[in-house]
Amino acid sequence: MFDTLRQIERTREIAAVLIRNGFHDVVKMMGVEKYLEFSIPSKTREELKLSRSERIRKTVEELGPTYIKMAQVLSMRPDLIPLELADEFSKLQDRAPSVPIEKIRFRFVEAFGKDIDEIFEGEPELIASASLGQVYRARLKSGESVAVKVLKPGTVEMVRSDIQIMYRIAALLEDKLTDYGIDSPTKIVEEFEKTIKKELDYHVEALNLKRFRKNFEGDARIFVPGLYDDFCSDAVLTMEYVEGAKVTDIETTRAWGLDPKEIAKTGFDLLCKQIFVHRFFHADPHPGNIFVLRDGRVAFVDFGMMGSISERDRKDFVDMIYYITKEEEEKAALCILRLAKVTDENLDTDAFAKDMGDIIRLYFYGSLKDIDIKKLFEDIISLMNRYRVYFRENNYLLTKALITIEGVGKILDPDFNAAEAIKPFIVRFYKENFSFSSFLSKAGEMPKEFGDFLMQFPQDLKAIVEMMKRGKLQMEFRHVGLEKMEESIEKSANRLSIAIIIAAILIGSSLLLLAKTPPMVLGIPVLGLAGFVTALFMGGLLIHSIYKRGRL
Repeated sequence: MFDTLRQIERTREIAAVLIRNGFHDVVKMMGVEKYLEFSIPSKTREELKLSRSERIRKTVEELGPTYIKMAQVLSMRPDLIPLELADEFSKLQDRAPSVPIEKIRFRFVEAFGKDIDEIFEGEPELIASASLGQVYRARLKSGESVAVKVLKPGTVEMVRSDIQIMYRIAALLEDKLTDYGIDSPTKIVEEFEKTIKKELDYHVEALNLKRFRKNFEGDARIFVPGLYDDFCSDAVLTMEYVEGAKVTDIETTRAWGLDPKEIAKTGFDLLCKQIFVHRFFHADPHPGNIFVLRDGRVAFVDFGMMGSISERDRKDFVDMIYYITKEEEEKAALCILRLAKVTDENLDTDAFAKDMGDIIRLYFYGSLKDIDIKKLFEDIISLMNRYRVYFRENNYLLTKALITIEGVGKILDPDFNAAEAIKPFIVRFYKENFSFSSFLSKAGEMPKEFGDFLMQFPQDLKAIVEMMKRGKLQMEFRHVGLEKMEESIEKSANRLSIAIIIAAILIGSSLLLLAKTPPMVLGIPVLGLAGFVTALFMGGLLIHSIYKRGRL
């Protein structure tokens, strides 16, 4: 079950934390009693003090950096955990004790063949420490002020070990946490592993920053820090230092002569541009990741978690917002379904559209400026979860980013309204995508797409023929809604058969009567008479059956 003493010891620690927070049932479901050096006690009073979601968050905090990171990832995935728990996980802060600079010198020697003293003037100043890495302010030998992000020593090994243990525990708890609103613990670990691998490789963040910077070339409202490629590696990231104040530091920005309301509007506009124009956006725009410069420019930092959406999803998302504002509930619900994955094959689309319409009417009965985007999306997501309909991952990141930056906007301007601020982007999108020039542009692409199809079709056809030769080609047909037709045809055939039998009996009886076939009663053949009576009775039943069905 567990391969090493380290895994067994860590499992004991996890079990102890679970028990301390009142999750005795989970420890019993894990079936690891034989590894414990203590018996599982009766339930503690801890369960009576906090809600279950609060106790889960507290448990995660005690389990350490990897589990905190996983919870932060899950806070953006209400398709994997209950919405209430996702909200609770969003409160987790990624803070951790710092590592002395002497213990990270080897990162620079490994990556660049130089010690810190050979790269920077003086000793770098620690400005932030998280679970995976820490950030320094430093000055290059060439004089530029830079921010240096360094992966902590042992981080990769710690995460890999924790993930192995997570997989083991997830396998033990598979299909046992449905009461907690969790269908598949193994799926959760798989999704976390995909995300954490990107965050452990600073090359990915460097590429994100380059793309982000290119997208905003020429936009005077934003400052995007430049990258120093000569001092970047998979474990070190060096970029321009942002000389500014945190976006929510209203006192400082006012002292610089800046208006918080304008900052709120600019910040939200910049995120909307990322989503609706670039389709590549900052997925975690909380106050710690947004700064304001003295000249009023806004700067985003920390490009480890970015989101991207397809052109089709962007259109469906814009359409959803458009139909919501127009109070066309059914069309909005269909847009939501196109943005989502549906796990229930028997989804009642009409019922979903009706319930979604109730939510839309609730929010849009009054003025657009009174709408709370955060509450609206939370109610939409809650309803989707009830119907087992879930936004795809990047679409969750999109809604989460909008909700987060709306919260920042309200801190700066209590009257800030995201619904009003997003409206110009919707109008602009429709103007640009349904204009005559846009039509000509798309029409110009059709010959190329048709040519690509003609070039690719022979290869696809050849692959199909090869599969047929090897007997590997399988075709699956499904009929939907044909059962009633089959039943109707069967009944019609039965009635036709009975009608033929009645006709045969009548003809036979007539022949018996004409032939005067004995036995006779009052000069009438008994068998002929019996045949007429039987045919009359059967004919009456058939007519009654048809009349009862209303098909006469």
